[in-house]
Amino acid sequence: MGLDITHYKATMEKAESHTLFYIGNDIYGETGAEIREKFDDFNVDFDHFRKYVQEIDVPTEVETVIIIKGIENLKNVKEHFKSSERTFIVKENEKQLQKELDDFEKMKDYQNLKKDFEDIHHTNWIILKYYTLEKKEGFYFKSVGEQRKGMNGKFWDKFCNGNKCNFALKEDFYYAFSCVDRYWDTDTKQIVRLRKEEFKKKFLDNFELGASFMSISY
Repeated sequence: MGLDITHYKATMEKAESHTLFYIGNDIYGETGAEIREKFDDFNVDFDHFRKYVQEIDVPTEVETVIIIKGIENLKNVKEHFKSSERTFIVKENEKQLQKELDDFEKMKDYQNLKKDFEDIHHTNWIILKYYTLEKKEGFYFKSVGEQRKGMNGKFWDKFCNGNKCNFALKEDFYYAFSCVDRYWDTDTKQIVRLRKEEFKKKFLDNFELGASFMSISY
């Protein structure tokens, strides 16, 4: 996958998104949330974000169902998800699918659970997640900038060798900026200069103490 660096900011507003966020994931999406009880991979205390802490909606997944778009895709989709224990339902038409889902939900007693459909158009499946919601102390966040790769060894030594993957201090952002460097053999001085300008714009100029944090995944 390679190195991904994302600038997130805490926000009071829950994002309107077609996908669910998950608490405690190593890799975040465009939006997400943190809760006090699982706040252990930051280099600051939870109360660093106190201006944005509130009771938030925390989803807990109960079960995932893979809806296959047509019987002709059954073999390939099952092969794709072979490492996962999932329930598969083949969609032949809307009426048939709704009946099978109704029967499945009655059998599992899922009628009162919340549902999330993730339909990515270029795939041969739809991911249906059944989940519950509960209120917990935490904060929402959203992505405001990102960079892939393009860093030197100093970045790895400081940010990628411990048990923390989220960094919220201003000096963290400035140290990361000092690590933006030549990365690919085809990089020129002009490319590196532009890369630094983009990082400055997305990370430094947009930094907000008590809201911003830099998330590292690789």
